[in-house]
Amino acid sequence: MNLWPLRRRFWNALAIMKFRANRPAVIPVPGPDGRCLEAVSVVRQFPGIPLFNVRVADAVPPDEAHPLNQWFYKFQVAMYRLFSPMQAGLPPIDADPQAALAAAYTPAHRRVFPMPVLPPEYSGRLDLGLLAVAGPYACYLERAPDGGYQWDLRALAGYEHHAGLHSLGVRVRFRANRSAQRLEVVGIDSELGTSAPGDPGWDLATRLALAAVTTHVSLIRHFNGVHLAAGGSLAIATRNALPADHPLRRLLWPHMFGTQYSNQLVTRGQMSAGGDFETIFSFTHRGMCRLFADTWDAYDISVLHPARDAERRGLVGAGFETPALDNRRAHFDVMRAHAHRYLRLYYASDAALQEDARVVAWTQALDGLVPNGVSKILGPRLTLDGAADLIGSFIYMASVEHEILGTGLWNYQMWSHIQPVRVYRNGQRVPLDVYQRLVNANFNLNVSRAPLVQDWSYLALDERGAAAFRVFRDELRALQARLDTEPPALWKMAPRILEANINA
Repeated sequence: MNLWPLRRRFWNALAIMKFRANRPAVIPVPGPDGRCLEAVSVVRQFPGIPLFNVRVADAVPPDEAHPLNQWFYKFQVAMYRLFSPMQAGLPPIDADPQAALAAAYTPAHRRVFPMPVLPPEYSGRLDLGLLAVAGPYACYLERAPDGGYQWDLRALAGYEHHAGLHSLGVRVRFRANRSAQRLEVVGIDSELGTSAPGDPGWDLATRLALAAVTTHVSLIRHFNGVHLAAGGSLAIATRNALPADHPLRRLLWPHMFGTQYSNQLVTRGQMSAGGDFETIFSFTHRGMCRLFADTWDAYDISVLHPARDAERRGLVGAGFETPALDNRRAHFDVMRAHAHRYLRLYYASDAALQEDARVVAWTQALDGLVPNGVSKILGPRLTLDGAADLIGSFIYMASVEHEILGTGLWNYQMWSHIQPVRVYRNGQRVPLDVYQRLVNANFNLNVSRAPLVQDWSYLALDERGAAAFRVFRDELRALQARLDTEPPALWKMAPRILEANINA
């Protein structure tokens, strides 16, 4: 008996019900905390996920808890075993990408959220050089040790993947065309060998490269990096070290509230055996867990500071345009300025900041919780400038970085003919169940959250803090007005689409 039509209807209905039921969080004024949160291993908190070095909070704070939603997620994970959304032996999706999407993204989906749009750069011959500087994967471009530039994802070859798939160990090589101020792709190294533009296997090599980079974005940059390593650590340290009436707690609050609640739910649904990550992407559960463990240990917080990150990747003065980086730096500059302006209201000097034992304890807690610490942004000693850099980076993480790496893939990851999440050795397209689950997972990433551009002044301790929050709102509006004068692009971030935090 073919149960696929019933499975599809059931899991589509569940995804749509979750989307419809979601409401943006109303961020409350912080109140007294209960006990301190403890950072524990993932395997202790979620026994079915064998991660011993990756740490999460041991509890959801009472002010974030939504028992009904938590029970619903437990029901959903239980149904993965009882009536899985996956069914072995299904045929592949339609060869026509629009038809494949229309079949998976039903009229019921479309009534609550619009269909993905095919990016212009995906509609003709793919230009990897353009995509590397003007798209959601711009964060991977770096100067290559042997000259030129690269996306280096060769390390992905070391992790177990499902049978019948190509390895994701890929390196894409680029060169700068300084006269045209653009980046050009020159080759792709993979298990297929070395491919150059125009070679017979070039299209397959590009699909493999995009499968590798989109997998790394979804699993590592987004979930392991933003949700766990940075976001989870920030929320634990801030609750434990800063009391509710501390000015820094009030500054950070709209960008961290709900983090533990969100992480507890999503970890269970995506990382459990049979969860989204294992069944959508190339890696087995064991391979995925090993990848998470290794990339947690290698995490570098400077990825949250666009200027420092550009220096680290060798992109300063590179000789070609970097529109995605420029867009992200424009947002970061507003967020860093907001943090610096706010800190100056409460601390007249570096010495005054250093004398606040609570702030010192907060930075020390972060240094112990964030893998490899926070000194690459904060600096060797606590200063107003360093603290503004760090706080600005966390605001950027919760809004811009989370948007880029999460919902920012909506218009990119659905087009399996260009960017498959799996590349099969026999040349087949992804099966119906894999694609349907990919669509529903990305669909639910688009639920509405608390918008970034709003008046946060009600969180302030006093009128000077309230005024600083209002200035932040006005500067975001000014940035939006400037961006409105530029040509639109699907990859561009803009204040009007950003959310305040990563709360689901």
